[in-house]
Amino acid sequence: MALTFIEYTADGNNNKNFTFQSLKTTDIDVKLDGALKTAGTHYNITNYTPSGGGTVVFTSGNIPASPVIIRIARSTDVSTPRVTYTPGSSVKAADLNDNSLQTIYSLQEEKDAVQNLGGTLTNVTISGNLNVGSNRITNVAAGISATDGVNKQQVEDITTNNNTAIAAAQTAAQNSALAANQSASAAAISSTNAVTYSQVAQAAATSAQSAGTNMTAQIGDAQKYAANPANTTFTTTAGVTGQLSALHYATLANTYAGFTVFYGFHRTTAGAFKLDYATASDTATYKVEDYQYKGEAQWHIGDSAALHSATSGGTQGTPRYSLNSSGHLILTTTA
Repeated sequence: MALTFIEYTADGNNNKNFTFQSLKTTDIDVKLDGALKTAGTHYNITNYTPSGGGTVVFTSGNIPASPVIIRIARSTDVSTPRVTYTPGSSVKAADLNDNSLQTIYSLQEEKDAVQNLGGTLTNVTISGNLNVGSNRITNVAAGISATDGVNKQQVEDITTNNNTAIAAAQTAAQNSALAANQSASAAAISSTNAVTYSQVAQAAATSAQSAGTNMTAQIGDAQKYAANPANTTFTTTAGVTGQLSALHYATLANTYAGFTVFYGFHRTTAGAFKLDYATASDTATYKVEDYQYKGEAQWHIGDSAALHSATSGGTQGTPRYSLNSSGHLILTTTA
């Protein structure tokens, strides 16, 4: 139980009693939400006795309203002794009691301040553990230095940022897996076609060998199915046009696999806009979080034709991405 103060929640009533002992009315402080008020201006103390307390009466226009916290506390003046003794003077019991009470009251106030945290402790160094007894530490400022404590808001911000980054990484991984599956499917289809046409070639060769007539022409068809150059169509002896060899489809399957590339846009530390890309044979590691802008992914896995055109020989041709005279990034879609 506090011996040196009492607190009320304001309710519009201008009278608030206190019963703790004190030496004089000037040792009584009145605060509203921590702000010290002035006796005679904001309030007066009536019915006062040193041993029984008194009543704080707020003046007109200064009566606090809910939910203001009213704190009436004793703050004993210890700057000078209550009674000063002089040589040859008598020593009175009342004087001794006053000086003793001055000391006792001051000690009680210090005890209540520490136990109830009613005051403000400044630049306190704690040499041991701090046990707050399952109570909250409130109004904690955000940590700045590496050895500072952090508040709840900082922890929540970190959690939110981490969750956002994780979600973005998961989405990017799913997109990457989808693109890879699509490229793999295209390569698988081309490979299947190569096998199919190889089987056709074998069947044609068998047919040519077993045929009694036009064997030379049949063998020629079989040879074309088996080994004609890529991208070269031919017409069979039976008049079927637009035929392609097994070598063509095998080459196409291998080309699709080699065309898969990673490419992404990001800003360098110098502020330049940079395009990074790598072929399927590249073993370098690229972090998807390095290719984000305003929360959107700026990277892709796909066919190399998105980066440059192809020449008639199948080699790298004109780049599709370029900067115009205004410094804008341009994608050229023509072949």
